[in-house]
Amino acid sequence: MEIDPLADALPPRYAIESDDEDEYNPLTTERADQVPIINIKIEGQFTTGCPLVIASGPAGDFWANGANLGEQQGAIFVNNIQAGLLFKPSSTRAVVLVSEATTALPLWSMNKYVNDILNRLQPSAISILDVYSVQNYISSEPLPVYEAPVRYLSLRNISLDSFQSFAPPNILQSTSAAFMSAMNIRTLSLSHQSNAVILLLPSPEIPRTAPSKLSSSKLSRPSGDQAWSVEMMVEVDKKLFGVVDAKRSGTWALRSTPAGSAFGSSKKRRNLAEVGEGSMYI
Repeated sequence: MEIDPLADALPPRYAIESDDEDEYNPLTTERADQVPIINIKIEGQFTTGCPLVIASGPAGDFWANGANLGEQQGAIFVNNIQAGLLFKPSSTRAVVLVSEATTALPLWSMNKYVNDILNRLQPSAISILDVYSVQNYISSEPLPVYEAPVRYLSLRNISLDSFQSFAPPNILQSTSAAFMSAMNIRTLSLSHQSNAVILLLPSPEIPRTAPSKLSSSKLSRPSGDQAWSVEMMVEVDKKLFGVVDAKRSGTWALRSTPAGSAFGSSKKRRNLAEVGEGSMYI
């Protein structure tokens, strides 16, 4: 019987010191006492059971600028930092949440943020506005940025004219995805299925990574070459409320255009996108 004299031997001291001090180990887990504490505070009085329209990030900020939402009726705070603004427009029966317009949520806060909102508002259905990266989108027919369509993802089998589905193997990794996942889990325990739909505006930019820490900082608006035309936004606005059966009166109209941007100008957006058209597609 062969015996390995080193089988039960302890590692040399230099190996332990090297592993602990000199080399980064990506598999190490965070200690339990280092897990962040998450406190969600929702202010405002809202009737439960109404459809919920969520506009997230820079796309939500841009959309809200032309949506005529009226006065803010509530707010959502994560660890005392405002992460969501709540509105109840008179033009629709839906509640509107403008989420992450002033800060980006870390991954560790998304699940509780989403579930606390759904528990409080108990929406009959939700629609979400966000973005997808055209450069990262995997497709058999890659398109240049200026031809990229609005895409959608739904819990139900629906078809939206002029929009294209957000197809596998593409994935979303954002608070919007957390909302969809939470709604899907809830429908499994209910006798009827509550629909949830994401409308995704095309973006030439690489998706921002979620921060490791929560901080209050105004997110940058879309740059000139990321602008969305008024025609596109009007159609998106109609479907955003229509898919949750909460059609509203009025038409989306951009109230202000940041100097030097291409907002509202599809022609300028096309010209900017054509410059150096060499986007990489997987």
